Amino acid sequence: MRTITSQIRAAFETQTAKRIGNTRTDGQTVWLHGNPIVRRCADGIVEVSWAGWETTTTRERISGITGARVNLSKRSSHLNGKPCDSTAWLAIA
Repeated sequence: MRTITSQIRAAFETQTAKRIGNTRTDGQTVWLHGNPIVRRCADGIVEVSWAGWETTTTRERISGITGARVNLSKRSSHLNGKPCDSTAWLAIA
């Protein structure tokens, strides 16, 4: 896990604000290049979205912050082994 991801994860988990380079959090949402990629809903469920950007950095941030397994296989985004829409918000089970 990259140092930036580790530090943003710690801030997200403790619900505190932090900004490092191109990634920031207010403790409830994590943004990468201004696009929200991880958020905590009011009911405590954590959701993720590639925000349409299926990049290595986006996948690394989502995986590192949530612990979910995210990858790109056959030009399709996968969350925990299942194909998914890279523009939709998906709950982490």
